[in-house]
Amino acid sequence: MKTSHIAVALATLIFSGILNGSSAVPLKFAKRSEWENLWLIQSILGMIILPWILVALTIPRAAEVYRTVGMAPLAAAGGFGVGWGIGTLLYIIGVVMVGMSVSFAIILSLTATLGSLLPVLVLQPQEIHSHRGHLLLTSVVFTVVGVILCASAGAGRVGEGVSPKASRDKSRFWGGVLICILSGVFSPMLNFAFVFGDRLTLVARDYGASSFWAPNALWAVAFTGAFGFNAYYCLYHLGARKSWSRFLEAPVENLVGGSTMGVLLLTSILIYGVGAEMLGRWGTSAGWAINMCTTIFAANVWGLATGEWRGAPLSSRVELGLGLVATSVAIVLASPSA
Repeated sequence: MKTSHIAVALATLIFSGILNGSSAVPLKFAKRSEWENLWLIQSILGMIILPWILVALTIPRAAEVYRTVGMAPLAAAGGFGVGWGIGTLLYIIGVVMVGMSVSFAIILSLTATLGSLLPVLVLQPQEIHSHRGHLLLTSVVFTVVGVILCASAGAGRVGEGVSPKASRDKSRFWGGVLICILSGVFSPMLNFAFVFGDRLTLVARDYGASSFWAPNALWAVAFTGAFGFNAYYCLYHLGARKSWSRFLEAPVENLVGGSTMGVLLLTSILIYGVGAEMLGRWGTSAGWAINMCTTIFAANVWGLATGEWRGAPLSSRVELGLGLVATSVAIVLASPSA
C-alpha cells in the first residue's frame, strides 16, 4: 500500500472521528427543547430518510442487490444494527447525564477496544501475533489508559460534600457512568455489521456501485434496524414528560438541532466506511481504533469549549490533558504505517 494512499485513508478516518465527536454539540445550544425532541428528528432523518435516499442515488439496481445477497448478510447487518441502535440511544442519554467529555470517553473506550480487537480475533486470529497486531494491542492499551484518565478527570467535576444537591449530583453522575458503560458494550455492533454484512458491499459493487458508495447498501439496512428502538423510546419520553409541545414552541431549534445531529452522525459513519475500505484488511481493526480515538479527542475539545470544565479543579484538568495525550499516542500506534 502506497504511503500517499495510507495518508488519505488516515485523514479520512480522522475527519470522520471529528464529525462523530461533534455530533452531540447541538444539545448544548438547545434551550427550549428536550433531548428526545432532537433525537427523534435525528433518528428519522439520519437512520431512515437519508440512508435510503443515498441507496437510491448511489446503488444501481438496488432491489436486485438485496434479492441477490441472501438473508444471512441482511440479518447480520440488521441485527447488529439493532444492537448499535440501543448503544446510540444510551449514548445520547449518557451525554445528557454526564456531559460530552466523560460520556464519549467511557463509551468509546469500550467501543474502540471491542470494535478493533474482535474482528481480528474472529476473522484473522493469527494476525494478532504479527507486528501490526502488536501495535493494535498497544494502541488499545493507550486508548483505555487515555479514557480512564478522561473519565477520572470528569469525576473530579462532581460536587463534593454531603448536601442533598451534592448527593443527587453524585448519584446522577454514577448512574450516567453505568449507562455509558452499557452504551460502550452495544455501540461496537455497527462495526460488526460492517464486518459480517460485507457481502452487501461486495454485491453492490458487482452491480455497478463504486467502491466509494457501495457500503451505503449495508449502512441503510443497519440504520433501519437501529431506528425502531430509538423511535420507540423517544416517543415514550415525549409522552411521559409531555414534551410534545416543544416541537411547536421551538420548531426551528428542534429542526436545525436534530437535523444537524443526524447529518453529522450519518456523514461520520459513511466517511468511516470509505476510510476503512481504503485500509483493506486493517480497516475494521486499526481503522476503527483511529476513528474512535479521534472521536474521543474531538468530544473532549468540545467539552472544554462549551464550559463543561469551568470551575473544575486543576488536578482534573491535568488528568484530562494526560488523557488526551494518551489518546493521541494511541492514534499514532494504531496507524498501519506505524
